[in-house]
Amino acid sequence: MFAGFIAGILPTVAMSIFEYPFYKKWGIKGVYELHESEMMFCKLTNREFQNKISSFGLLTHMINGSLLSIPFVFYINLSNTPPTILLGIIYAIVVWTVTLLPVHKLITGESLSKNPFGYKPALVSAFGHVIYGFILAQSYVPVVDFYTVLTLYSGV
Repeated sequence: MFAGFIAGILPTVAMSIFEYPFYKKWGIKGVYELHESEMMFCKLTNREFQNKISSFGLLTHMINGSLLSIPFVFYINLSNTPPTILLGIIYAIVVWTVTLLPVHKLITGESLSKNPFGYKPALVSAFGHVIYGFILAQSYVPVVDFYTVLTLYSGV
């Protein structure tokens, strides 16, 4: 499922580019994914949270986004279903609902309902996931085809 991991890089980059202006405007607490990724990195390395995203926090975000594309690729391959835009967006919203919403307080120690920016970060996060799903569905076939050709010609 390495192809699934690779397929998640571009959607995660696109999502991050979309979220960056909101990070600049509101700081790390205004972008749930970056807040959680930075907190995960701080907890794993016993580093003090600096209230901003570090290079390693961003790397953690990229790894998470790439890992979360694997179930999508696995489902597409297993069910022999074409990766439609609608399916990609539905998958991304399910990921958002199942992985981000229930664990935010556990990871960050802060309730989503008590965010200083109200509901706005939730909208940014949800729309970021829609972008992720759209790009994942669109980039899946070329990425997997490229990976397949690469592994065939390299003998891996």
